[in-house]
Amino acid sequence: MIYTRKLVRCMNKNFKKILSFLIVFIIGISTTVGAVTIFNSKDITYSSDKTTKTNVKEALDELYENLGKCPKGQYCYTDAIGLSDKVELGDYIRMTPLSTNYIPQSSLTGYTGNSQKALNPSELNLWRVIKKNSDGTIDVVSEYISSNSVYIYGITGYKNLIGIFKLLADQYTNPKFVSKTRSIGYNNQIEKCFSVEQSLCPAWEQSDDRNLINKILGTLGAVTPTGEERTYSYPIRGYNIYENGIHDIHTFAVLSDGTISGSGLARGMSSDAISEERLSIASFRPIVTLKSNINLISGDGKSAETAYNLE
Repeated sequence: MIYTRKLVRCMNKNFKKILSFLIVFIIGISTTVGAVTIFNSKDITYSSDKTTKTNVKEALDELYENLGKCPKGQYCYTDAIGLSDKVELGDYIRMTPLSTNYIPQSSLTGYTGNSQKALNPSELNLWRVIKKNSDGTIDVVSEYISSNSVYIYGITGYKNLIGIFKLLADQYTNPKFVSKTRSIGYNNQIEKCFSVEQSLCPAWEQSDDRNLINKILGTLGAVTPTGEERTYSYPIRGYNIYENGIHDIHTFAVLSDGTISGSGLARGMSSDAISEERLSIASFRPIVTLKSNINLISGDGKSAETAYNLE
């Protein structure tokens, strides 16, 4: 029986020697009789105070699921490899989100006009590996940005900014393959502020995304699936106070050349006296974490045309 998911075999040292002999014996007989089935895995039993199972396969499964590590006083080894061992940084992976239609709530974005079009998360189905995690998972960023833009307006949009983009990122998932989602630039910022005052709603909190993507992909810039050059949101709050006393409240966006620029949301003489609200319009680019126990069924990951396909 060949296991494709992570499996940890745990046994005491004496039992390991006996089991090794048994495996060699079985392989020898199997080779002699060819395709004839000579035993059933359920006929092999196992006894241990570490598990309630007596069948070897079920016992090993239970040991891994319940203990997650080698029990004290026993000898363990692993033959498991996660997705992070199978891919390289920069590789292409094809994974399609399940959602096909999502419109951000105007009560959160602050935008009440009729120009906001629905986003289609499933259109972003080509991803690039930007980080290999120690638990076997990998972080991938969308190769493209959304065809439709997200409209964020004024003080309401500023207060809800991070929460809005967290909800957006949640749409770019497929439970079969994805364990986590987030917006590019996310670094545990406050999702909803109840004031625009900088001390109560912290502004710039840099994540590693900019450096990771620039280093691995060469640029932060991206286009839509049809090749259209657009700006896309880099949703981090910004707060500036100029020499003339003007308070400038903004978010950020990535321009087509890969540079990051401020995108104004409101201005005024103080945080309590905002006299002008503005609209930020930009596409969306998600990052997702792919599970470790995924099989790659085709492709070599070296180009968009030969992207890895997931099972």
